[in-house]
Amino acid sequence: MRRVFWMLFGIGMGAAVGVGVMRWTRRTAEQLTPASVSQRAFGFARDWRERLADALDEGRAAMAEREAELRAQLVEPGDEAR
Repeated sequence: MRRVFWMLFGIGMGAAVGVGVMRWTRRTAEQLTPASVSQRAFGFARDWRERLADALDEGRAAMAEREAELRAQLVEPGDEAR
C-alpha cells in the first residue's frame, strides 16, 4: 500500500510540476514576443519622458521662485517707483 501511495504521489507531483513549467514557459514566451517587447520599450520611454518633463517643470518653477527671492533682496526702498 505504501508503494502505491508514493507512486501516485510522485506521479501527481510530476504532473503538477510539469503543468507549472508549461505555464511558466508559455508566459515567458508571450513576454518575449517582438510586439510585447516593443510595447514595454515604448511604455518605458513614455514614462521616462513624463518624468523628465515633470523634473524640468519643477526645476523651472524653483528657478523662477529663487530669482524672485533674489530680486526682492536687491530692491532698495526707493527703487519700486522706477
